[in-house]
Amino acid sequence: MPKNKRLKYSQLLKRLKPYGIVVIEKRGKGSERMLYQEKTRLNYPITSHKKDHQYSIGMLKAIVRKFSLPDDFLH
Repeated sequence: MPKNKRLKYSQLLKRLKPYGIVVIEKRGKGSERMLYQEKTRLNYPITSHKKDHQYSIGMLKAIVRKFSLPDDFLH
């Protein structure tokens, strides 16, 4: 079984795009951005301090649970 890996901001956005999840830039506090899925009308805040910031496995798993993404999303 492949090990889950951390993703950078740009990599995360590329993987979320096929599922209809986009970033709303002007929402959230300070360095936060909102992930939004129009089909389900769900949103989830993420930090975006730097473009090369890597998100932890816990944060990625929370995104998978929130948007009901397939289990192989992180592999």
